[in-house]
Amino acid sequence: MKSKYWLTILIVFCNLLLSAQNGDNELHIFIADIIEQYASEASETIDVNTFYDHLMAYAQNPINLNKTDKNELSKLFFLADYQVENILEYQYLHGDLETIYELRLIPGIEKIDILRMLPFVTVTPKSKYKTINFKKLLKYSKNEFYLSNIMGLEQKSGYSKQLDSPYLGSPFSGNFRYRFNAKNRIMAGCTLAKDAGEMLWNRDHQGVDFVSIYSQLNDVGPFKKLIVGDFQAGFGQGLVLNTGFSLGKSSYVLNVSNRTTGITKYSSTSESNFFRGIASTVSVGPFDISVFYSNRNIDADTLNGSFQSIYKSGYHRTISEIDKIQTVNQQAFGMDFTCKLPYLQLGFTSVYTVLDHKLQPQSSLYNMHYFQGNSQLNAGVHYRAYWHKINMFGEIATTDQLNIATLNGFSFSPTSFISFIILNRYYGLSYDTFYANAFCQSSKVNDESGTYLGWEIHPFAKWTLKSYVDTYKFQWPKYDISSPSQGEDFLFQTDYSHDKSTSMYWRLRYVSKMKNQVSEDAALPTVMTQRRVSLRYCFQTMYANLNLKTVLEANAVRFENQLPTYGAIAYQDIGYKISKPALAFNLRVQIFDATDYNNRCYAYEQDILYAFSIPMFYGVGSRYYVNLKYDYSHHLSIWLKIAQTCFADGRTSSGSGYETISGNRDTDVKLMIKWIL
Repeated sequence: MKSKYWLTILIVFCNLLLSAQNGDNELHIFIADIIEQYASEASETIDVNTFYDHLMAYAQNPINLNKTDKNELSKLFFLADYQVENILEYQYLHGDLETIYELRLIPGIEKIDILRMLPFVTVTPKSKYKTINFKKLLKYSKNEFYLSNIMGLEQKSGYSKQLDSPYLGSPFSGNFRYRFNAKNRIMAGCTLAKDAGEMLWNRDHQGVDFVSIYSQLNDVGPFKKLIVGDFQAGFGQGLVLNTGFSLGKSSYVLNVSNRTTGITKYSSTSESNFFRGIASTVSVGPFDISVFYSNRNIDADTLNGSFQSIYKSGYHRTISEIDKIQTVNQQAFGMDFTCKLPYLQLGFTSVYTVLDHKLQPQSSLYNMHYFQGNSQLNAGVHYRAYWHKINMFGEIATTDQLNIATLNGFSFSPTSFISFIILNRYYGLSYDTFYANAFCQSSKVNDESGTYLGWEIHPFAKWTLKSYVDTYKFQWPKYDISSPSQGEDFLFQTDYSHDKSTSMYWRLRYVSKMKNQVSEDAALPTVMTQRRVSLRYCFQTMYANLNLKTVLEANAVRFENQLPTYGAIAYQDIGYKISKPALAFNLRVQIFDATDYNNRCYAYEQDILYAFSIPMFYGVGSRYYVNLKYDYSHHLSIWLKIAQTCFADGRTSSGSGYETISGNRDTDVKLMIKWIL
């Protein structure tokens, strides 16, 4: 164990020796850093493909700050609401920007904010705008092909032929993507995906498990947007409808209001949380009118015309999982009517859902108030208002059974040095809808009330202090809490940015929540308060083509009347880019020590393009991975990732159930090829 602590000291010392400036910053590293700020405290893997797609699209076709709106700027998730409003107000009062660095004159926009915006925005005078016809659009269009394969080197128990119901397919997984983009005016794409253990092609199963196709037109005729195929939709604060990415608690403490506004194409490999049909948005003066119709079959385990829950994992590896494929038809009719004025936005959203089987949840105490039936009507009113540096937002929603949910908040930036936000939510005991995805503590927008307060202070140049406090309570038992409960969540972080290439932060997080605790002496679980404290330090610097990042994190967990347990994780990232040949690599060396499951740690990992990884670490061991990217030409690029986890706690297997691996090692290999025409 001593070698692990000497390694920790060594990697910190090596980073402190390097603090030189560098003007270049790889775009994918920058995007990965933004994602990590949202994912580093996540308790489970989150789908951030929509997040990634937006940023990459704006990197390839930057937002013109002289011709933009609130919805477009809000897609830059690192900007707070008040910053978006201040940019639009400055433009309204002073006209077109002459240069992007004019943003420095806007209250609340710091130098670090401008550096973050640089890859995604541009400034072009309106007099130079040109109408591009379809022939020119097609001439400057781009065709992209992606092929990726993932393989685990150790065999999992699910592939053993000795099992009664083993995995029926091969252990490799992969996907194929095609993307067509003509200056963001015409977009189309197709995604084919196969998970590990699923069949690919045989006498009984022909073709890949998941196929997704979309086409989207922007600013064509009367249509602001027109989508045919697979799409996502989100309006207001997400109490009625939000099938896309939702911002939660993170170190971006001011960014907690919903940013998924409108309809957009769906290009992820996730097999849930999307619509399939047709959607459009038409602008008439200050009004945006969006309507959509979706008709798709979803996975569920049906019996006698009913089912207990929607099967969302997307895995179809065994006979029992295959029997759930597309057994329930789901139709959805939706609309949103929004009026946009200079300082006020007011909208109405409604969704009607019809199922051809009855949803009948399993009878349990925690889900007694969940939705039951074949159809549901959900509607709500949402608003945003900006007045004298106060940004107000909210939504109130109801179902056809008059179950209420509401979320309201406001942010205020009295000076450029301090900003804060307050958000209050109340989700009724029986409020349970299909597409709600809003700010909440639990995984469902249901039976929750709470208040969130976040603030950000810039006391000195290069320094930022930010913090949040969130208190919440549930009036009914949850899945792992057999009584009404409450909790609180606190974060404090200090950021220091020496320049664009060197930065660091210190983070303290405290979480108190109630959970079931099972003991050998008690027949029933006891609800006890669990308190968790975690400390995290991150240092990142670039020197020429070398990028270094160090992360150290430790946590302590304590239940009532019990001794605390401890966990720790430390890792070093080393990235380097070679011009000739065009080769870039990223290496991570990591150690972890979390002997108790409650001390488990999560760490965001850089991956191949369009792949995201936030693995959980429990036990004692180490992990390493190496990412390689080789640009053979402007048209052809290749990614390769090799990762391995080695356990040093004496275990003879890892994983559970059909995912069990014999031995103390777990190795994955990922390969992706990108071809541009």
